[in-house]
Amino acid sequence: MSETAIHSPLNKVQQSFHWRSSIAWLVLVFTLLVQLAILQHLKLKEDRAARQQFDFLVETTVEAIGKRMVDHEQILLGAAGLFDVSGEVSRAQWRSYNERLQLAERYPGIQGVGFAKAVRPEALEAHIQSIRNEGFANYEVYPPAGNSSLRTPIVYLEPFNDRNLAAFGYDMFAEPVRQQAMQQAAETGQPHITGRVRLRQETHGKIQAGVLMYVPLYEPGRPVASIEERMQALQGFVYSPYRMDDLMRGILGAADPNLSLHIYAGDTEDPDSLIFASRDVPHAEPSQYREVIRLDLYGQTWTLRLESLPAFDAFFHTNNELVIGLGIGLSLLLFFLTSSLSLRRSRAEALAEEMTEHIRENKRALQLSEERLSLALKGSNDGLWDMNLDAGTFYASPRAWHMLGYRPGELQSDLTLWERLMPPADVRQAKAQLAQTMLSAVDHFTTELRFQHKSGTVVPVLIRGYIQRDRNGQPLRISGTSMDLTEHKRIEQMKDQFVSTVSHELRTPLTSISGALGLVNGGALGEVPGSMREMLEIAHRNSLRLGYLIDDLLDMEKIAAGKMAFDMREHSLGRLLEEALASNQAFAAHYGVNCVLRNPAPVNVWIDGLRLQQVLANFLSNAIKYTPEGGEVTLHCTLTDAGHVRINVTDQGPGIAPSFQTRVFEKFAQADGSDSRQKGGTGLGLAITKEFIERMGGRVGFDTSEGHGTTFWCELPVLEASTSSADQGQPRLLVIEDEPDTGRLLHLMLRDAGYAVDRVQSLHAARSKLATTRYEALTLDLHLPDGSGRELIDEVRSNPVTRDVPIIVISAASQFDQHDGDTGIIWLHKPISAAQLLIALTDSLEHARPFP
Repeated sequence: MSETAIHSPLNKVQQSFHWRSSIAWLVLVFTLLVQLAILQHLKLKEDRAARQQFDFLVETTVEAIGKRMVDHEQILLGAAGLFDVSGEVSRAQWRSYNERLQLAERYPGIQGVGFAKAVRPEALEAHIQSIRNEGFANYEVYPPAGNSSLRTPIVYLEPFNDRNLAAFGYDMFAEPVRQQAMQQAAETGQPHITGRVRLRQETHGKIQAGVLMYVPLYEPGRPVASIEERMQALQGFVYSPYRMDDLMRGILGAADPNLSLHIYAGDTEDPDSLIFASRDVPHAEPSQYREVIRLDLYGQTWTLRLESLPAFDAFFHTNNELVIGLGIGLSLLLFFLTSSLSLRRSRAEALAEEMTEHIRENKRALQLSEERLSLALKGSNDGLWDMNLDAGTFYASPRAWHMLGYRPGELQSDLTLWERLMPPADVRQAKAQLAQTMLSAVDHFTTELRFQHKSGTVVPVLIRGYIQRDRNGQPLRISGTSMDLTEHKRIEQMKDQFVSTVSHELRTPLTSISGALGLVNGGALGEVPGSMREMLEIAHRNSLRLGYLIDDLLDMEKIAAGKMAFDMREHSLGRLLEEALASNQAFAAHYGVNCVLRNPAPVNVWIDGLRLQQVLANFLSNAIKYTPEGGEVTLHCTLTDAGHVRINVTDQGPGIAPSFQTRVFEKFAQADGSDSRQKGGTGLGLAITKEFIERMGGRVGFDTSEGHGTTFWCELPVLEASTSSADQGQPRLLVIEDEPDTGRLLHLMLRDAGYAVDRVQSLHAARSKLATTRYEALTLDLHLPDGSGRELIDEVRSNPVTRDVPIIVISAASQFDQHDGDTGIIWLHKPISAAQLLIALTDSLEHARPFP
């Protein structure tokens, strides 16, 4: 037999059926059976998941319908309560009540809320005439009475427009289905709904099935113990009509569209009692999941048929064909591999070993994947915490406990646990910060707190949280994460120490280099040859530039370490702006840019003048560098409504790209970060500017339009001049308060109580007033811009002239540092009311010794 014959296709087929291939056939049969079992298991899991999802949607749908109908019942009960407390309700009152309910926005699908008056035949004419006297000249009660001994015309129905106008005057007791529900409601005293009816509002458009809900009203004071008494005392009905399609869209607007819903008014699926049918997608195959629910609602039974649509069924069975294809392919692959191994015994061990290793790798990969999934489900490295303010409970995840050295459950968890875990010195500030956050309108917050480790060390923790609030904005629950910042702080400290050390070590030799180059260029050592002058000038300029960088680095290091001192004084803003402009004119001339000052505000500010000059220099130098030659940089001021002055520096540059705007005030931020950027700079100037302004009680920002220039601005609080009230024989008081709004409030409280009031905002101004004016009492804030109020207390008590002047300390501090010798002092916590202030002032004046 030739080689060709051996390897022919026919021969290969014959070899496949050789007895040596029996193992391969067994493998094929086994793998097909395994794949069949896997497919069956997958199908069972898919069916179970689909059934669970379907049951969940059914439960959600039924619950939503029931809840909405309960809401409508509460609306009608509220309207009935309006009649109960008022006796008679006017049309205007009825309209105001319904407008306040905001039915269209809060309860979409409701047609309105109305009142049908119970009218006996003998009172019908008088009823018609009374309604006509309200301005409805064509009012009639319809349809004709028939044999009924009771008429229930619709008198009120809001909103009283559009479709609802067609129901005005309609006697609902004349229609059997409505009459049955109204009769049951009147006899039982409970809300009832009707079966399927056609509403009077169906005047145009598609006609929808309708139902109505009735709540009976009885005359106040009449007995209602029996059915006869209730019918005799019947005053009417508060009711709501519902167009079922509109109502169900309002209830199920966000429901899963892959479900079909049919609602029948009754306990059977009678087509004549169908009141709602969802817009189903036509499908040939029957639904795989269906359920019939009978819902008892206010004397009526609704039958709900819910069925899955093809899209729902397909969602849970999308991979069957793929699994079958892969299974068959894998089985055939294993068959051919096994057959090949059987026919090639020489390679059997190698292939078996390779497959075994492959299986092991898959197992390890699967195990690793399961471990990763488990770790991901357990959460990230951050700790989780939850404070339920309503229930008064606190929860923390094991990671949150671990970062503080505790085991879960080791400490008793309550809402005050976080206070007990903080250093005592931090509790007051943290509670004040938390209270401010809770009173604000924010939902998310981020803050850094310090907690005590079980070992006694302090652990810095970054807290991120979300505040869940009720409709009135009151916090109900706070949840979030906690991250250990110990390593981050250590790295930051190392970086700051490195920058500080390098900066200080560079400054000394750099000062020598700059000074030496300056002397050489200035000719102190003789005439510099022309060939060397240009290179020496380049070296001098860059040494100065390096010096500026080091100064910026040192400033940032001082700010980060909290060592930056501010010499806060009262300054004329206009004078400072003129000095800043003059200082930068030479720099502007070098770039061919004109700098102008417009509208300098004639106000005083309480700041460190040197630091503000540094801020303005940063603003102006940046504006000059980015303004084209021949352009103009404008320095101007505006006063804000909040008692601040805004200083603006506007350039004519290219503006700031949107991608860079969020990083403008970050450290080392450069709009052009490339090695070849056109504009120099350290990237620290604006970061330092932001720190300086915020430390001086202001804020910074910018307005830009790409291609049309940029305006950098800073806002500072205006220092108000000392204010005095005219003395007309009243006792004169001195208010010492740096916060403008609080100072004005105290001034008004005392002035309206009949006192003459002087108001100042600093220790310096207070000392000047006390030296020249006699005061009956003082109000004092302990935290003032140029010192502590405790200093002033000691000065007043040490002065024989003012020793006995009563002092009322008004501070936001939760604890006061009181001394044994603090006589004649009353301590009040902010915020205070006018009554608290005046009572404290009266008591202090009554107990004070006569003023010298």
